[in-house]
Amino acid sequence: MKVLNKDIGQDIDAMYQLVAGRLAAADRELQVVAYDGEGLSDVEWSDDAVTISLHSGVPTHALAHVLAVALQHVRQSLDGYPRITEPEGDQPEGSELVRSSLRELVLESDAEAQLVSLGLDRTWENEQRHQAMKTLLKAPPADWDEEDSLGNLFIALQYARMSLNHPPEMWRALQKRTEEVLPNAAARGEQALAAVKKRRWGSARAVLESFVSVRDELGIDDLVQVEDAYGEPQ
Repeated sequence: MKVLNKDIGQDIDAMYQLVAGRLAAADRELQVVAYDGEGLSDVEWSDDAVTISLHSGVPTHALAHVLAVALQHVRQSLDGYPRITEPEGDQPEGSELVRSSLRELVLESDAEAQLVSLGLDRTWENEQRHQAMKTLLKAPPADWDEEDSLGNLFIALQYARMSLNHPPEMWRALQKRTEEVLPNAAARGEQALAAVKKRRWGSARAVLESFVSVRDELGIDDLVQVEDAYGEPQ
């Protein structure tokens, strides 16, 4: 299939058609467009369409995997997966990073589990993610190692996410660096990792339980609200 006028092969054709068909049954069109925003992809829902935006800087060989992950996020919504939302009241600046990191920790793991058998090329993404984490750890602010600071929580959740989804041979050096410069954040990352491993993913129920488990383990209910498929806080 062609995406953004680039031939990405046929590995995800069936997945694309399945998601597009489910959306069509609900009178929504599936669209894929280019953008230059933050992150590699974005999914936007409207009354008559779901638009997947893919970053224009993603090389052709990496597009299939980036699109496949975005398709899995659409599938998760169609399957009634829970949502992380902002609690009522004023939120500190930067708190969305904590919420988005928790989303990614569990939902990315769920998405990747669906893609393992396809053997899609993740090399470029792994390199980008590795360099980004390496940069964060080069000279982190001192308060990032203070418990309950937003920087501490952000690093802890990134630590847990990369423990699960980064190639082990690449993760070891980053893990060691985190333990050296931000030992408290690394310890809290291990807490988050253990919490998500207890409940894991693979269904809306399991994801809900993982969200709640990590939230409660880290004590971040003031920053994170978990809602089930019906919008009920958990």
